[in-house]
Amino acid sequence: MKKHDLIILGAGLSGLSTAMHHKGDYLILEKDERPGGLTRTEDIEGFLFNHTGHWLHLRDPRVTKLVNDLLPGQMVTVERKAAVYSNGVFTLYPFQANLYGLPKEVLRECLQGAVSAAIKRASGDYDQPANFLEYAKLHFGEGIARHFIVPYNTKLWGVSPAEVTAEWTQRFVPIPDIGQIVDGALGMSKEAMGYNASFLYPAEGGIETLAKAMFDRLDQDKARMNSAPESLSVNGGFITLNGQKLSFDKLVSSLALPDLVNLTVDAPDRIRKASALLRCSPLRYVNVALDVPTPLHGNHWIYLPESKYPFYRVGSASNAVPALAPPGKSSLYVELANDSIASKDDIISSLTEFLIETGSIQSAKQVLFTAFREHPWGYVIFDDNCANARQEIIDFYADKGVLSIGRYGGWTYNSMEDAIIDGINAASRI
Repeated sequence: MKKHDLIILGAGLSGLSTAMHHKGDYLILEKDERPGGLTRTEDIEGFLFNHTGHWLHLRDPRVTKLVNDLLPGQMVTVERKAAVYSNGVFTLYPFQANLYGLPKEVLRECLQGAVSAAIKRASGDYDQPANFLEYAKLHFGEGIARHFIVPYNTKLWGVSPAEVTAEWTQRFVPIPDIGQIVDGALGMSKEAMGYNASFLYPAEGGIETLAKAMFDRLDQDKARMNSAPESLSVNGGFITLNGQKLSFDKLVSSLALPDLVNLTVDAPDRIRKASALLRCSPLRYVNVALDVPTPLHGNHWIYLPESKYPFYRVGSASNAVPALAPPGKSSLYVELANDSIASKDDIISSLTEFLIETGSIQSAKQVLFTAFREHPWGYVIFDDNCANARQEIIDFYADKGVLSIGRYGGWTYNSMEDAIIDGINAASRI
């Protein structure tokens, strides 16, 4: 039986980062033909597409240094340009801090709700929110919750926010104070709000450029592509690959947590039951090529909360980085609502109508091609079962010398930077 100090399952950013920062022997296994995971870039007729929006938001100086070392002078900084389209008008993102431009009756409802919510919070006379629906009403008021927070997130998850806890919100949901909400209603917003107000992106080649640079720093003899293990024995300390047993002292997995459990032949019933409780909406989207240079009024992405659209976000990577599309043309990624049963034809029809209605294109002939894509793991649903089930599974594997990391290995909602940090931390724990 071949023995390795460390086996790494998955060559996405967290797996690559683990290998880069590990000082000893390792073997990294990737099921696909090239590394990168969901950061791989797809080239279709000269249009470069990511798996929807993959923008690099850096807060940790270790990751900033790493990216600069890997891609010196090759990253561009982009100031976010994002909007919300609802009630037939565009407003700035985030919705809750930029109500200016909405129809008067909607604006009044949102402001009245925000003021009432602020008074309730100031009084201290309220129960702690039991779910994200209650959280949204407490922090934003009934109007903002009804017109954006609830419908948008219902489309994203495919379930009611009443089924979701608020544990994921701290970094990712901007909470303006009442003064900022009033300023935004008057068109007096002073600063971009949210964790993604600016971001980095490779000047050429798409976000896969980062994964390639990380992979190039590794010993290529210690990496195998097209290599998906058939099974894992945590008690025996080995995986089976192409019928051959490979043993390990430690294993780091960036597989989705349910996939790791399914792979494990000796996972006990309690772990399989915990895994069955984990829920995640799929990532369903359409890549679109347009025969126009700058769609969406130059915005990098648009949020669409209204149920009449079978998509919740439309982005244009080429608006942010023009090199991602041929000269004079542009690309879109269209993220599909998980509460919609619209057919592919209906989706394209609705998208075309939206693009014409909002002035991005003049006719359907300017849509050059569309390509539907789906990935089983999109957004973790943080319901009441999630935290305990996730922790039980992760603790079980840790006790067996197996670290489960990354967005889906850790069963969380995080960024590319977080995936890299997960790898740094995993390497330090081994």
